[in-house]
Amino acid sequence: MPSARSPFKPFFVKFLGAAAAFAILSGFGLIYFVFTNVKDLDLTVESDLDTLSMLGEFFGGAVGSIWSLAGIILFYLALIYQRKELELQREELLETRHILASQSRTIEIQQFENTFFQLLDFHLAAAKRIEVQDGGNGFDKMYADFKKMVADTRKKRKTDGSSQTLDTQTFETSFRHVFDSYRNTLSHYIESYKALLFLVHDKSLDPSFYVNIIKPHLTEQEVVIQFYYLLLNGENQKFKEVVEQYALFERLNKRAVQAIDDLHLEELKPSAYGQIIAE
Repeated sequence: MPSARSPFKPFFVKFLGAAAAFAILSGFGLIYFVFTNVKDLDLTVESDLDTLSMLGEFFGGAVGSIWSLAGIILFYLALIYQRKELELQREELLETRHILASQSRTIEIQQFENTFFQLLDFHLAAAKRIEVQDGGNGFDKMYADFKKMVADTRKKRKTDGSSQTLDTQTFETSFRHVFDSYRNTLSHYIESYKALLFLVHDKSLDPSFYVNIIKPHLTEQEVVIQFYYLLLNGENQKFKEVVEQYALFERLNKRAVQAIDDLHLEELKPSAYGQIIAE
């Protein structure tokens, strides 16, 4: 940032320049005046030599002092202009740094977006392979199988006289049984989805913007599967934090979850569902 400059400085510099020019011209004018008034000096006459010596002392004392002052002024002006030139160079360097920084940010954003859209394409392709499976939408089938397995477990417990309330381990066992049935496609889908989210979370300058690009591509069925996968795989702590931070279950069909067990909804912060809690 350029330093503030006094409005009087340009006038002061002009004044010094005029003073130096006046001093130089005064010296020449004084020499001219003296030599035009002193004529017919004879260097062989002692009195004329004394007069010439006196003129030399006069020029050294008077004209020399005036020109010395002019020299000091010119030296000071040279320092001022040198300082001004250095300030201009510094401003140019700062502008160059800003331009390079801007170009660097632009390149960084372009590289990020190239990677982001490539991963998004991979994720959408993985989701498509699940959606177009023989027999219907694979996400619907996974949800139906999971719901049926939980219902069968409850019936079996009821028959045995046990509690119909299922613990986390029972839910995890049921879901893993369904998950294993679709492991080939679902594992690739989940890993590509997490890689996409973690890229946005870790590398993006505006994560919310890119998350909002991802959300419309998520169908209701796959969000339900993501929900249970997240809750029933305890090693996905970072996945959970990202989901809660960016409200990735905003479109979650809560009725579909409650049809299995509504207690799981309470295991995530309200922010995961896009709810803002006043502090």
